[in-house]
Amino acid sequence: MKLLIPFGFISLVFAISGCGSDAPKGPEKLSTTPVDGIVTLNGKPAAEVSISLHHSEGKVAPRGMSDKDGKFSISTYGKDDGAPIGKYKVTAAKNMTKEISPGVLAPPPPGGFKSDIPAKYESVNSTDISVEIKAGEKNSLKIDLK
Repeated sequence: MKLLIPFGFISLVFAISGCGSDAPKGPEKLSTTPVDGIVTLNGKPAAEVSISLHHSEGKVAPRGMSDKDGKFSISTYGKDDGAPIGKYKVTAAKNMTKEISPGVLAPPPPGGFKSDIPAKYESVNSTDISVEIKAGEKNSLKIDLK
C-alpha cells in the first residue's frame, strides 16, 4: 500500500519550520531607565489616567496608569521597567470604561463618556507637555494637566 502525502502539506511543513538564520529579527530592544511620577488635574491628584510617552524618533511608546493618588510608573517592555533615554511628547487620557465582571464592560452612560481631562492632552499633535528621560538620573515626572 502506497502512502500519498499531498504536495500542499509538505510545502506547509517547510513554510512553518522555516530557516532559522533567515528569519527576520524583531525591532531593536532599547535599554530602559526607571521612570515614575504623579499626574494632577488642576493641582489635584488624577486617578485612572493613562500616561503615554511618545519618543521623538518614534522608536517606542512607554505607558503608565495612575493610581488613586495620581502616582504612576512607566513601562516599555515589561512591568515598571521605565523608558529609554530621549525626548518625549506626553499624552494623557482618562480610562472611562469600567469592567463590571471579567470580560464584560459597563454600558456607556446616557450622552456618552465625558472626561474631565482637556482633549488637547489626548493627542501627540496637540499636547503641550514634553519631557526628557535622562540616563543616570532619577526620572520622576510631574504631569500637571490644566
